[in-house]
Amino acid sequence: MPKGVYKRVKGKKSNNWKGGKSKRKDGYIYVWSPTHPHAKSGYVLEHRLIMEKHIGRTLLPTEIVHHINQNHSDNRIENLMLFENGGVHRNFHKHNLKKEEDLE
Repeated sequence: MPKGVYKRVKGKKSNNWKGGKSKRKDGYIYVWSPTHPHAKSGYVLEHRLIMEKHIGRTLLPTEIVHHINQNHSDNRIENLMLFENGGVHRNFHKHNLKKEEDLE
């Protein structure tokens, strides 16, 4: 390699490797899973992986995993609900908005 040219190191060999997890500002956690069928740039949302393990299959792209307590980094299975699609998820919020406001 010519002098001053560096090969980019990725994954576990990188000095920036943090165990394959990355947390977004909004609290969602991504996990390095490059072989997952729905991985984006090698990462998958952790709550989706946890739900997949719980139900024993890969989630459909249309399925929504909801955080019951609204804490997007709380990925315990007891804090997750699976919805068949975005419309069902929106209806859940629409009908439970008053209940959620009462909890705050």
